[in-house]
Amino acid sequence: MKRTGAWILFALLSLMLGCEYVRPTMNAPLPRWNPEHGYRFANLPPSVGSNTNSLFVVASFSGGGARASTLAYGVLRELARTPIVWEGYRKRLIDELTIINALSGGSFTAAYYALYHDRIFHDFEYRFLRKDWESELRGRILRSPSNWVRLWSPYFGRAHIFSELLDEALFEGATFNDLVSSDQRPIIFIHASDMATVSRFEFNQRQFDLICSDLSKLPLSVATASSSALPLVLSPISLKNYAGHCGFHPPSYLTAEKHTSWGRRRATELRSYLDSEKRPYIHLLDGGLADNIGMRSVLELSALVENLESSFEVLGVKQIRKLVYLMVSAETHPDVNQYKLDEIPSLERVVNALVDIPINRYSDDTFELMGQAVTQWRAQLRQRARTDTSVFTPDADIYFINASLSELEDPDEQARLMKIPTNLALTDDQIDHLLLAASKLIRNDKDFQRLLRDLEEEAARTPLISQSADALPKDSAASPGQLP
Repeated sequence: MKRTGAWILFALLSLMLGCEYVRPTMNAPLPRWNPEHGYRFANLPPSVGSNTNSLFVVASFSGGGARASTLAYGVLRELARTPIVWEGYRKRLIDELTIINALSGGSFTAAYYALYHDRIFHDFEYRFLRKDWESELRGRILRSPSNWVRLWSPYFGRAHIFSELLDEALFEGATFNDLVSSDQRPIIFIHASDMATVSRFEFNQRQFDLICSDLSKLPLSVATASSSALPLVLSPISLKNYAGHCGFHPPSYLTAEKHTSWGRRRATELRSYLDSEKRPYIHLLDGGLADNIGMRSVLELSALVENLESSFEVLGVKQIRKLVYLMVSAETHPDVNQYKLDEIPSLERVVNALVDIPINRYSDDTFELMGQAVTQWRAQLRQRARTDTSVFTPDADIYFINASLSELEDPDEQARLMKIPTNLALTDDQIDHLLLAASKLIRNDKDFQRLLRDLEEEAARTPLISQSADALPKDSAASPGQLP
């Protein structure tokens, strides 16, 4: 009896201590602001024979659970299978992948590729895609008394446990500093959603400068867990705002008058981080709540700095000859067949609808706006003064490649793939069908075909530069154009 009472007392004390002291600080302060420090585009420069600025590829990997992760992986695999010649060098199209905007399910693929590069084609399928992460997470919660105690804390939630799982089983303790140290592109911008403003929060040092925080010390697992923290499934992850303590000077584009509603809204959202007294903490949820496609950042940055050319000047880029936007989207369409009965829909279905309806409509708007913007930008390139000192070369062109499930030509195949749930546990058959779909989407896209034709014509006019094995892209165990 005494032993039972002791255990009860121990349990109560543990719960009390858990509530009081389980309070993780996810992000570190930045002691002194340095505009050249950390994970930013300028610190991943172009390299001769590998990733250039002249062929500038910006990809976006959408949300959608493991379905999105798989589709993004399939697209990467196709880019690795696509040989090109650019500026006299034989390479693969994937070697020119410059920026990846990623969120939720797409963030796992993006982060793994940025960290390990070609290793992704050796082990990502069995390490992530063909693994039941939902069972792993449930097991970690249900079978661990220490996690029961920690979850009683108001400062600790399921997303923190998911972050720990990702850190141990996928990213092996890697931080954003490992991405800087690799000295290799692409740079990844992982997106989460700020609960207070329902706006996009990006994991890059430019965003972290606003809150005087050092992104280089943050684990990749924290960023990907934040980006995939779907309400009710995972808890939010909170970051501490250290603004005002590092000597940060806001760039002029944050304080200058804006001429568009998009620019004014984005500037207001970003300026809100500068006051740590009003905003001492930033609470993050799934990135899909602010932009489930990942291309809205392109539109908002252009609006923030007033035009397309200025958005690349912020990155320090010049002499772009071919600008490629590649959108990989595992978006779904509503299934009206789920509502045939006159019964009141279940609470689960109502909650899913509350999340899915605004995400789907927001994503449709983003896609339409992106298409219109690309058309306008092409016209602007043709009409502008031709100089050799601007961001774009006189013969520059823009391509918009849409690798979205909605673009599949076979309606039965499209319906089958869109019915795959947006969870983190897929069957082998579902994964195989998604990988096949990714290949079709890329190969059948008209702008992808146009890009390859233009690259072939360019290669025919350019002398081929002899390459030794040492000049091939790092981590590549195969010849250009082939998968390792």
